[in-house]
Amino acid sequence: MRDDPTFVDRFHRDLRDVHWLAPAEIRAQARRRTRCTAVAAAVAVLAVASLSAVAVGGRADGPDAPPVSSWPDRWLFPAEPEPTGRAEIPAEALLAPFDLSVRGNVRLGESGLHEPVRVDALLEVCAADKGVPAAQPVSRYSRSQTLLQKDVPGQAASPGVPLLAQDVYRLAPGATARVFTELDVALAACSDWREVAPVQWAGKPVTVSLTHTWQAVARDFAGDESVLLRHVPSQPVDVTTKRAVGLRLSTETRMVVRVGDLVTVIVPVGGPGADRLSGSRWTSDAELCALGRSAARRMCVAANPSC
Repeated sequence: MRDDPTFVDRFHRDLRDVHWLAPAEIRAQARRRTRCTAVAAAVAVLAVASLSAVAVGGRADGPDAPPVSSWPDRWLFPAEPEPTGRAEIPAEALLAPFDLSVRGNVRLGESGLHEPVRVDALLEVCAADKGVPAAQPVSRYSRSQTLLQKDVPGQAASPGVPLLAQDVYRLAPGATARVFTELDVALAACSDWREVAPVQWAGKPVTVSLTHTWQAVARDFAGDESVLLRHVPSQPVDVTTKRAVGLRLSTETRMVVRVGDLVTVIVPVGGPGADRLSGSRWTSDAELCALGRSAARRMCVAANPSC
């Protein structure tokens, strides 16, 4: 055994020495930064307003000038009031590790503001290529997580095996319907899409052709609305030799579930819910639909209106 630590050993050792801020400390720092930014913006707005008042002084009998919109004005005073009800998405609204058939024991996550709702990036590319691009609805709040399995037999040094990725979005009234409407339009256009793309194969660049198909294999199995999507790529073919290239592309399955004003996109990592411990077993559609129902029950605690 070598005495010198490897790069990975040093990385893990340094990572253990990092001081991670507690959630309360992070929120406190964010509030302080927000207050400082708001004060600075307010001072700038007041200064501009004072100069304008000096410039137009003595014109009380004239017509009022239309208000001038500026970025600080829109940021401090939004044109449309925020809908009432629950706002930020709590972690309890997302799937927990024990909701999975393969138990995860590591949970990584983050929250966001004004993030676009992303269901399938490649499906978006296909829709644009087919002439039906759509501007994805932008969420008011969002929260994302990745569930990992850290304690994997025979993989003691592994940082964790990914099991599932999940995004939850809170949308403005009326925007939730757009998610499913635009998804159906993209599915209709992309039932059979041919792609030509360069890849690296056997140490050299090769241009290949392959066909992608998307289909909704289940609907309305959870929440107010839901759909189970499957993306199946064909075997890539070298466009020059017309021979199949030995690239193995996996089938991808994901689900979209809505409860009230919340929409979640759930992606089992590694294919349609691959059970990596047993190797060849794949999670069935029935199991995935059951997972969607678990996700819907968890979103009930944060949805507007509540379940």
